[in-house]
Amino acid sequence: MPEDSPDRPRPLLRTLKILEHVAKQPEAVSLTRMSQDLDLPKSSLLGVLRTLTEHHYLEKYGGRYALGPSAHRLAAIVLPGFSLVRMARPMLRELADRSGETSLLAVLDWETSNLVYIDKCESYQVVRYTVPVGTTRPLYCTAAGLVLLAWQPKALVERYLDRIMEGPEPLDPPLRLDDFWALLEKTRRDMVSTTQGNYVPEVAGIAAPILDRDGGILGALALGIPIERSKRGLSRLTKMTHDVAQELSAYYGRGSSGPDASAQDRSP
Repeated sequence: MPEDSPDRPRPLLRTLKILEHVAKQPEAVSLTRMSQDLDLPKSSLLGVLRTLTEHHYLEKYGGRYALGPSAHRLAAIVLPGFSLVRMARPMLRELADRSGETSLLAVLDWETSNLVYIDKCESYQVVRYTVPVGTTRPLYCTAAGLVLLAWQPKALVERYLDRIMEGPEPLDPPLRLDDFWALLEKTRRDMVSTTQGNYVPEVAGIAAPILDRDGGILGALALGIPIERSKRGLSRLTKMTHDVAQELSAYYGRGSSGPDASAQDRSP
């Protein structure tokens, strides 16, 4: 049925097409590009984009559009059968059992500029890292946070940095921008991130990305380890976390173990 059929609500279809198009892009997309790709005049797009942005289904970054938090919440409601928690739980348990450490599943929450732990499997050891599900952590200084940021478009990362650096309180630990961008690049290249007491002094962190078939990041698979114990097996635990995350990514259609091509487009 053509779009101009009287039996089809054209504004609704146009809105869905816009959301679908933006969701497929590896980075924020401009009005001009959207107009060309969808074969729609800019005048027809502007009103819809304004409404979607107002209600946070889209976010606007320097004249370009990306999915906003409302779109992500909608996806979580519409696609419960593909829940990341449900898919990741067996491998979260596997990672905890193989490593002997607490495994965690983290996603990005742009509204709070933090990561949030949405699931965990605790270590059986008496001395272990533990944190309640739902706990938030800063992005810039945690292993999982660095992974979640490393696969975001540069414009979104810059906006995040502006937000946290302009906050009322100084960052603890401090942030050096040159070192930070280099660390994101290393995280993309290695497909894994490690920290040693950056946020919680007694805890080391390891995290690796869970990617979809197009190279977009779904979440971060992480280990939380008492720092003294991490020193005895960091290399082994890092490889283990990387490999389990790659195995989980394969369930979402991700076939390659190397950095995705779209990640290179996001490089600083």
